[in-house]
Amino acid sequence: MMKNMNDAYRPLLLILLFSFFSASSAFAADANEIDWESLIPQDWNPNQVFEDMTDEQYYALSDSELLVLEQTVQAMFDAAPVVDAFEGKRVKIPGFVLPLEFSSTLLKEFLLVPYFGACTHTPPPPANQIIFAKLETGTKLESIYLPVWITGTLNISRLQSELTESGVANGLAVQSGYSIDVESIEPYIEQW
Repeated sequence: MMKNMNDAYRPLLLILLFSFFSASSAFAADANEIDWESLIPQDWNPNQVFEDMTDEQYYALSDSELLVLEQTVQAMFDAAPVVDAFEGKRVKIPGFVLPLEFSSTLLKEFLLVPYFGACTHTPPPPANQIIFAKLETGTKLESIYLPVWITGTLNISRLQSELTESGVANGLAVQSGYSIDVESIEPYIEQW
């Protein structure tokens, strides 16, 4: 009798298991894989300051004129526009981690940037190329020198972070145009 009862529940058990794994796969698959260029509005041109300037004019600038130009460019980078369509979207994006907060050697908050060394050398990238990331629970990061895939919900969020990484004197104020609630951090493996 027991054998017949198990046989009767077997199809139900298989359906439940299939439903569970299908839902898990669908959840993992619904993250949109994006690249850094997609975070820049098509009509924004970070080089507009230099377009009307020849090389000769640039090299003829005095130190005070160069300082003004640098401040103009940095202000433009800090106010860089974002792509509103990404608000609340679940995405997967590659990048490099710049730690902001550790708790018992576990990573809690960080900046995600498109290339190694971004923000550690001035000027930092435009705000639309920096993502402030926060983890619900801390995770151990293998290395800041290796790229990762970050999956989570992206939001439009202008934040200023103080980067006090080794080698940066007195910290560096960095503007980010996006934030992400991180679901997972995985080693970067290029998709061919």
